Amino acid sequence: MITAATRRARERGGRQAVGMLLAGGTSFDAVFCGSDQIARGVADALRAVGRRVPEDVALVGFDNWDVMTQAGQPPLTSVDMDLEGLGRAAAEMLLAAINGTPAPGRHTHPCRLVVRESTART
Repeated sequence: MITAATRRARERGGRQAVGMLLAGGTSFDAVFCGSDQIARGVADALRAVGRRVPEDVALVGFDNWDVMTQAGQPPLTSVDMDLEGLGRAAAEMLLAAINGTPAPGRHTHPCRLVVRESTART
């Protein structure tokens, strides 16, 4: 479970990352974040310096956590890993292995990009 302190730390990390990019003079027009919490911090930092999302900087998170994506300003585009489906598939594979039909090797599970207002539509 993600605590409020962890969420705040991740958002703070997003704000710090934007600060580092700006301090280094890095030109950028998009940011892809490893979590929706980091993306919220990035959005806050961009707003604080007058950069608009998505007009100036497109922003994408990862996890598609409704609490983060829907409450963002603007709502956050995010990668949805379908964790429920992934867990179900893993459980089915485990049960099959227990029943004598293991499925070794690499297995993939689809994800999807949920487009919201933090990215410009083309």
